[in-house]
Amino acid sequence: MEYWTWWIGAIALGFFTVFYSLFTGKPLGVSGSWLSIARRKDDAILKASIETLARDPNEIKDELMAMTMAEFGEDFAQDEFSTDTTKQNEFDSSTVKITAAGAKLDFTPWTVHAFFLGSMFLGSYLASLSTGEYSLSLELSAMHARIFENTGEAWIALFFGGMMVGFGTQMAGGCTSGHGLSGCAQLIPASLMSTAVFFGSGTALTLLMNFRL
Repeated sequence: MEYWTWWIGAIALGFFTVFYSLFTGKPLGVSGSWLSIARRKDDAILKASIETLARDPNEIKDELMAMTMAEFGEDFAQDEFSTDTTKQNEFDSSTVKITAAGAKLDFTPWTVHAFFLGSMFLGSYLASLSTGEYSLSLELSAMHARIFENTGEAWIALFFGGMMVGFGTQMAGGCTSGHGLSGCAQLIPASLMSTAVFFGSGTALTLLMNFRL
């Protein structure tokens, strides 16, 4: 199989990572794009709520007071805030901070994420066409055939393996693209640690598979 020269891929990845961040205002991440598409309805509801609160800051103040009264009782809320000017001012200040923080939340349209993911498939398709090695096949690779005795076991392993990858990326707060490309470039400690775990685990599994084979 023919691959592109390594420096072409490095320049392309670096350029796209910077361009994506400038265009969306967020770091590049494949798993994050999948998540944004999956929860697009929840994000739409949250965005509408934030816009409503931004238009009427008193609404969040009333909601917070209602929740306080429901939790601790009406008498407690009245005694605590109506007679103590300092606590009332602190309550008002907290309301402003919450409203301001909510107003700063930025939601990238889910269609942008869908376009990004679709472009990944299209790009790989065009790359395979450029090498003349494109072929559509439902058969597993030779490596999977050597590891598993039958096709059924291989498909089950791939299915649950994919689920574990998705679960793991959410626990880690990102995938190899989010941490390895965007996070490491910014020297974010969590990304450096996550990337070390990604590659360390992959290396260990590869050695284990080769030992078994």
